[in-house]
Amino acid sequence: MVIKKIKFYYKWFLIWIHYLKRLSFKKESKGEIIICFDGIFSHGGLVDRLKGIISFYEISKRLDYNFFIHFNSPFNLKDFLVPSKLFWIKEKVYYNPLTSNILYLMNDFNSNPYTIIKNSNKNRFIVYSNIDYLDKILDTDIEKDIYLKWSENYNALFKPSFLLESKLKTLLSTSKKVVFHTRFTTLLGDFKDTTKLELKESEKIDLIKNVLVEINKKVASFEEYEVFILSDSIYFLNYIKENTPYRVLDGVPKHIDLNDNDIESDLKTFIDFYFMSSCEFVFLVQLPLMYNSNFSKFASIVGNVRFEKLITSTYA
Repeated sequence: MVIKKIKFYYKWFLIWIHYLKRLSFKKESKGEIIICFDGIFSHGGLVDRLKGIISFYEISKRLDYNFFIHFNSPFNLKDFLVPSKLFWIKEKVYYNPLTSNILYLMNDFNSNPYTIIKNSNKNRFIVYSNIDYLDKILDTDIEKDIYLKWSENYNALFKPSFLLESKLKTLLSTSKKVVFHTRFTTLLGDFKDTTKLELKESEKIDLIKNVLVEINKKVASFEEYEVFILSDSIYFLNYIKENTPYRVLDGVPKHIDLNDNDIESDLKTFIDFYFMSSCEFVFLVQLPLMYNSNFSKFASIVGNVRFEKLITSTYA
């Protein structure tokens, strides 16, 4: 608990140091929300960031505030996603101590930002958040309504950039496709993450074979479909290419919060996301020790396609 508090206050310290160098006393004529991913600290993966963006865009609509996204770390979001119906790009963010309020809501599941902003005497909000607050904002627990709003907001904000669109055109086809998604994090030794466990070599192969058992069971119902496997593990994807008839997409997957990524690695994340959103069926395969990823789930929400989790508590 003490360490957690120290980390919390340290992040606030980093925020204040950052904005003390970016003071401005310019007043905005209209309320404004700016959600930031500027690399001051870790912001999480792509879907975590999108959750924050979608939530605060909804708040801005309800309060008739201007909405902007400041996203320049570890890449510039506009390299991959560009404005669709709303211009949201904010290149620089300044802090006005008279009108601005900084909201640090990273991993804060308990707050209600809509109420906080609505009742504030400030009208300009600089936000750090990676949480989906739509259920609180919409005041509903009906998943269908939440997901519909999520998709609506996403597509109002974003469309693929020329770079991303040109890559997607080479992949998308008229054939029916089903995709199976897996998230191993550190289990297969691909990269470091918030988890640290790496399996022994024999255990890696056993896990992969058991994942394939679950995939093969489901594939039997999709004889007329192209079957694709997507994953965060190049170790797993190479095994799939060498030992199964299933298809994979080119590129090496990496977590976007790793600062050593290059543009091709970051592009791979968006290609995987949009590719899944274009398939007829999306499945997340989760065996013991594997990560319960939201990546494929929210890709299916954006594309309004069927999603199902294949979860087993034991190996075959």
